[in-house]
Amino acid sequence: MSALIIFLPLTFLYLILKSTLFSSLPVPDLPLLIVFYMAYRKPSIEGVALAFLLGYIDDAFSGGVIGSTSFSLIFIYAATRLSSGKVQFSTPFVRAGGAGIAEFIKGLIMYAVLRLTGLNVHFSGWVFLDSVITAVFAPAIITLFTRLTSLTGRDAFKDNAN
Repeated sequence: MSALIIFLPLTFLYLILKSTLFSSLPVPDLPLLIVFYMAYRKPSIEGVALAFLLGYIDDAFSGGVIGSTSFSLIFIYAATRLSSGKVQFSTPFVRAGGAGIAEFIKGLIMYAVLRLTGLNVHFSGWVFLDSVITAVFAPAIITLFTRLTSLTGRDAFKDNAN
C-alpha cells in the first residue's frame, strides 16, 4: 500500500507535465521505471496491480488504446521479475541497461497491440530515442525511488540482494 501512496501522485504529476509542458520533448518513461523498480526489488501482487493501474492512467492521459499500456507494463513487470533471478540489478549500469531494454520491449508491445487493433501505425524511431533517454536517467530516478520508499518507514520493496 505504501507504494501506491508514493508512486500514484508522482505518476499523475509526471503525466500532467508530460502531456502539457513536455509534450514535444522525449522524457524518461516514469511509469515504466516505477514498474521496473518494483519488479526487481520484490515480487508482490501490489506491484502487478500498480503496473496495471499506472498503465491504465497512462492510456487515459495519452489518449491511446485503453489497456495497451497496462498490458505492456504487466508484461515488463513479469519479464523483469523473471530476469532478476539471473541478473542482479545492483549497479547503475545494469539498471540503465535493463530499463532501456524494458522501454524498447514496451515500445514493441505497444506497436504490436496497436497494429492488432487495426490502427495503421508505423514503427517509429522514437522507440529507440525513448529507450536511450529512459536508460540514461534510470539510475538517478531509481536512486530517488529508493530514497522515497525508505521515507515511509515501511520499506516494502527491500532489496533481496543488496
